[in-house]
Amino acid sequence: MTYESLGHLPRAPLVFSLAMIEFAPVPGMAEYAPAILEEVRQNYPDSLDYTVNSMKVSVRGGAGGFSMENEEVPQWRAGNAEGDFGFVFGRDRVVFHTTSYKHFDDFAEKIHPILETISRIAKIDHSRSIGIRHIDNIHAIDGLDYSQILKPGYLCPPQNGGLSPLQSRVEFIYRSELGQLFARCYELQDHPRVPQDLFQLAEQLPRSGLMEQVSVRFVMADTDHIYAPRALEKFNLDRVLNLLDRLHKQNSLGFRAMVTEEAIAAWKKE
Repeated sequence: MTYESLGHLPRAPLVFSLAMIEFAPVPGMAEYAPAILEEVRQNYPDSLDYTVNSMKVSVRGGAGGFSMENEEVPQWRAGNAEGDFGFVFGRDRVVFHTTSYKHFDDFAEKIHPILETISRIAKIDHSRSIGIRHIDNIHAIDGLDYSQILKPGYLCPPQNGGLSPLQSRVEFIYRSELGQLFARCYELQDHPRVPQDLFQLAEQLPRSGLMEQVSVRFVMADTDHIYAPRALEKFNLDRVLNLLDRLHKQNSLGFRAMVTEEAIAAWKKE
């Protein structure tokens, strides 16, 4: 399968890319995980299992109301020897993540054999939500300041009285042909390179530098395109990758709609 590229930006500010595929829960995933990790071990030797805390909400009978408790959810992760690509999976999803994203076809080429292995060994028959997400760290470049890189509405508006921007967060949500596109923009300082909800995933690529504090002011762009059907769908590997390709194209266009032509031209330079 081949994929159309929107064009590579050699100086792109992209620092982290993710693809998520949710599937019907696999109660016996803990039994399948060792075989999955063993099959991919030659290409992804850096593996381990760990747990994440999740809030479990249940309804008691009668007048008991709701009960909430922390639940430890098992996860498994594996990464390549270079430390720039890996995946994390659990009983109902797999997330692929990389710090070396250039083209979708290269990303899909890595995803395909791993997803085939997981779906075959864990007997995955149905998929659910599918998404792709990109995190960009934008800095001034080629004499362009932030107001010349970002379009209006994504930055702190100027104020009088000697006030200078410190921090901001804006989010726009769009309905797309496939689902919903989220376009978020943050002005930050003394913050890791990724938003807080991705800290735990970023830590699974420990040599990536994603969790290092950026001491200077920078702008983080976070674009997230999600396909979320109303019901489970029959799992088909080629269809999943085709959906990811379509999601990525609109996601890339969503990012490019946030920035100016001058910024795109600067990032295109070799």
